[in-house]
Parts: sequence; structure tokens; C-alpha cells
Amino acid sequence: MAHASPSSSLTATLTVAAKPSRADRLAPVYAGQGPLFAGVPGLDKKTAATATRLAQARKFAAGCGETLVLPTEQGQWVFLGLGAPERLTRPEFAGALAAGGAELRKAGAHEASVLLPDPLPAALPTAREAAREAAQALLMAGYAFRPYKTRGDAPPRARLELVHADVAGARAGLRAGQTVGEAVALTRDLVNHPAAVAHPAWLLEQAHAVARAAGATCKDIVGEALLRQGYGAIYAVGQASDYPPALAVLEYGRPGPQRPTVALVGKGVTFDTGGLDLKGASNMALMKKDMGGAATVLGAFQAIAALRLPVHLVAVLGIVENAVGSRSYRPGDVVRPKAGPSIEITNTDAEGRVVLADALGLARTYKPDYLIDLATLTGACRTALGRDLMGLFCDHEPLRTAIAAAAAATGDHVWPLPLWRPYRRKLDSPVADLVNSPSDSMGGAITAALFLKEYAGEVAWAHLDCYAWSEGDQPLFPKGGSGAGVRLLVDLIPRLTGQPADET
Repeated sequence: MAHASPSSSLTATLTVAAKPSRADRLAPVYAGQGPLFAGVPGLDKKTAATATRLAQARKFAAGCGETLVLPTEQGQWVFLGLGAPERLTRPEFAGALAAGGAELRKAGAHEASVLLPDPLPAALPTAREAAREAAQALLMAGYAFRPYKTRGDAPPRARLELVHADVAGARAGLRAGQTVGEAVALTRDLVNHPAAVAHPAWLLEQAHAVARAAGATCKDIVGEALLRQGYGAIYAVGQASDYPPALAVLEYGRPGPQRPTVALVGKGVTFDTGGLDLKGASNMALMKKDMGGAATVLGAFQAIAALRLPVHLVAVLGIVENAVGSRSYRPGDVVRPKAGPSIEITNTDAEGRVVLADALGLARTYKPDYLIDLATLTGACRTALGRDLMGLFCDHEPLRTAIAAAAAATGDHVWPLPLWRPYRRKLDSPVADLVNSPSDSMGGAITAALFLKEYAGEVAWAHLDCYAWSEGDQPLFPKGGSGAGVRLLVDLIPRLTGQPADET
């Protein structure tokens, strides 16, 4: 499976029109702006009166994300509440559009006009920005992963037109939103495939396919070549698998004035048994998602290259399976990364940070201005923050501020956690420079981040500890791989390059 073309998991085709032409319509309405349905394009007085009576009966007040479905002889209206336009945020708009798209599907409206709000909200003041956010939301909400389904009909492909008078602006926004929506779908696809399919050789093939489609380069170091070149940490983790471990480097653009080098590093553990420190069955069940960091980096790389953002982008993937076998690395082993401290293995289930030690070391050879890693790294972070928040570790204030702003703008949420230096002593080893897992499990997300900091060096660096999975309790995130982090990284690049965000 290659990903040079849009994902087959996307179930909507989007176009732009100046006026609605479909019988079924999704119509946003604001709260507190006079009569609820005044000024909705194509809504006649009789239907508006019926909608008003129905809204009173259903207590629909146009709160953000509220929906009201009105069938008529001509077609169905799905009214979508947006709350007050001056308070509406980009993530709230996206979530509301996702809820509206879900109502369209429930109503069987497979061809519909989606009216962009009039006036546009303060957070999305141009047709380009509103159309981009709407396109991303509708594509993300309409994602359906079905390659292994043999029963049941596939969801019909929806044909949706975004309606706004500024057709040129809306069309430009649609193109950008579709690019990001396809990148999120790629990330979700990579995570959702079972590990028997999505093994290290397969993930490496996907990296090459993404690079080819983007007109970028992809180099790799595989198997015994890792040992020969000194990457002993990632090799140790993957040596028991039938599929050799690999480091892949994708590169887009060249450094130059206002083109900083941004290195993204992703943990790509395609399945994590825990190694000889074997996980229990319940903890192993979702371990196909342990390559969620690498999948997110690949999706972001695809989008950033397709949008032609002015950046020198390097993506490093540490690709490995943590298998059990006669060649498994063992507790008590000492492994040597290419660059940085030696590591005493105290727990083979703390393998992600060992993989990232070499991936970060390789990324540093590109002399990045900014270095960001994403990893499904610790259960401790999930205990602290739950599924929906990524833990952000960063002591470089401008980078931390930019990431927090991108998270707030996109809805790929983060929460800052401390790189608490006094905990660094927990990583001291009597036989090597560091242990990979302290005997004291308290503060596990922090000690893992402090471990990674040893390999990030002095560059402006951030670590995102992510979950990469959704239980399907939000319309924007169907059950499965979440794709969270792709939008954040795409939004982040203009903030690091000084490019106006609405020009992407």
C-alpha cells in the first residue's frame, strides 16, 4: 500500500460554489445575533418559521456544536449552532463542523451544500481560512478505515460543496484543508493497519513512498548497517525481530534566509511486546499504535511538503519491532548509541527512548535550528493527562510558546510538563552512563523526557509524549489512530519561519 494518492479512507469529495446547489444543506447559525435563521441563504420565510418552531420545541439555541435537523419536501436542513461569532475558536468551529457532518450522514444526505457562516467568525476572518478549517474538519470526521471489512456496505462517498461568495478564497482554503486532511488520514491509516502488515519493512516502504510523492529524498540505514555505522541502541531493540530495524531520513527543501532547519523525529515501534520484560495481554492489545509518533511525523512531512512551506525539513524515523526471541536484548545489557551516553538496559519495555537516542543523534547531524520528537512514550503521561492531551516538554521558551500557540489554534492539545532537573539523578547507572528506566517509577514521563534530553544536545528541542489513538467519542476523531499532532506541526512551521499563517 502506497500513499502517493489521497487515502481511500476519506469518504467525502469537496468542491466550492458561490451559491448552494444541493437540496440537502448544512447551515451554520449564530447565537445572540437576532432571529436564529435570519439571512440563511436559500431559506424561505415559511421554512424559517417552521425551523423556529422546531428550535423552540427542541430547545435549540445555536450553542456551539448543537444541531437541529429539519426535513422538507425539497431536502433536509441541518442547522449547526456556532455560539457567539466573537467567541468562536478555530477548534470549536472544526468540532462543530464535524458534528454537523455526522448529522448529515445520519440523515442520509450524501450530496449537500455546506454553507460557510455569514458573517465569518473573528477567529477565521477570510473565506480561505474558514474553508480550510471546514475542509479539514469534514475530511477528518468522515474518515473510515475498512480494508479488512468483509461484511457490511462501505459508507457512501459524500459529495459536499462549500458555499461562499468569495469562491477564489474558498477554493484556495479547500486545497490547503484537503492537503492537511489527507495527511491526517495517512497517519491514521499507518496506525490502524495491524502489526502483521505494518511491520518495519512496510513502514520503511511507506516513508520512501511519501518522499517520492513529495519530490523529497529518503535515505535509510537498515539492519547490520546500523551496527557498522555505530547505531547500537536502535539495533539492540530490534535485533530479535524477523524484520531488521531501520533509521529513515526524509529531507525536503534547503536551508537559507528565513528557511530554518526543522528536524522532526518519530518513534516507529511497529509493535511492542515489551521484549523480555513482557507486557501483559491488556497492555499489549493496542501496541500496533506504538509507531504513532513516526506516523504523525510522516503525515506532517507529507502536508508540509505539499503546501510548499518555506522550510528545510528533516524527518527522522526510528523504525523497529520490539519482539521476543533468542536474540532479544536483555535487562543488564549495555548498549551504545551513535552519539551520547551509554545505556544500561534495566527494562526492555522502556525501548522507545532507546530507539530515540539514535534517532535524535542522527537528526542532530543535520544541525537543526529546531528539533522536535513525537513518541507514544510513557503510560505515566497518559495517567497524568489522559488520551486527549499530549505532554509537552521544552525548556526553550520561544519554541515552547510557538508549540503551545499552534496547539491552541488547531485543537491538537498539549499540556506543558517540567524537565525537572533534580530527577536527572534517577537516571544514573553504576555500570553505564544512564539507565533506560529508573527503579523508582514516580515521575516516569519526566525521567523519560530527561533521558531524551541527553541525546537532543543544546539545540532548541521539544518532546511531545502522545497517545495517538482515539476511542471514537468525538466526531472529529473516529475510533482508531487519531492523527493528532499533524495539524499542530503544519501550523507550527509558519510560526518558526515568520511566514503569515494564512498564506499556507
